[in-house]
Amino acid sequence: MVSVNKEATHKFVIVLNEKSPVGKLLSATGQLAMSLYHEATEQQRSQMNFVPLQGPSGDSLISVSTCSFVVLKGTGGQLLTLYLKAKELGFLSAIFTSTMSYNGIEEDLILKTATTPLSDVEPYGAALFGQIDAVHPLTKKFSVFK
Repeated sequence: MVSVNKEATHKFVIVLNEKSPVGKLLSATGQLAMSLYHEATEQQRSQMNFVPLQGPSGDSLISVSTCSFVVLKGTGGQLLTLYLKAKELGFLSAIFTSTMSYNGIEEDLILKTATTPLSDVEPYGAALFGQIDAVHPLTKKFSVFK
């Protein structure tokens, strides 16, 4: 039985824009986490170390990663800087912005995202996955999201 991965070498980090609406941040968190998994290579997925958790009757409830999953807070500018630096360094990373969020108006989110420079959007969240020692220098200035 697995309780925690004390030997973990990798972690997930999501940094949320502390000034954005909570509903947008919840959506961004889910989309960012799914994107990291979807974009991961087979080797990265292996490093994510997912294990199934079963209920008392043996039914599967969820599969969770034994890696640390940290949610931090920052400003929009900090999120954009983090995302660009993570991409530059080759981390598995993603960003979720205001152009990606449905706001009740029919619009082409794909076209809007593709044609709007990142400097002109409100970042709701940025995420990365990587080795703990390599991720820490990029995220140490952020505080825990409460």
